[in-house]
Amino acid sequence: MQLVAAVTSSPHPQAGQSHRSSGNFSYQNLPPGTTSLLWEIDQSNPEWQSISFDVMQDVSGGSDPVIFNSLMSGNRTDLDGSGRSLYIANPAHATESFTVQVYALTN
Repeated sequence: MQLVAAVTSSPHPQAGQSHRSSGNFSYQNLPPGTTSLLWEIDQSNPEWQSISFDVMQDVSGGSDPVIFNSLMSGNRTDLDGSGRSLYIANPAHATESFTVQVYALTN
């Protein structure tokens, strides 16, 4: 298991945004043999077990697609898309900022 990205999210969309609650991050540089991703919320946030969020891709001049929907801490996902220009969106059950850590899982 190797940390490939970490991003801090607000508990709600940023000012002027409908969905985005974090800056962009990527997980492009995955170790060889990566089979899936593990999403963890830093346990320093007391609500870490109940927070859910989407991951969207920032598309210049287009509509941003949802890449992963309703993730919670401990969820695993398959590799999807390029892993570039992603952001946390639509957080639920959070009252303060939280940090999402993305780990590459290898076989």
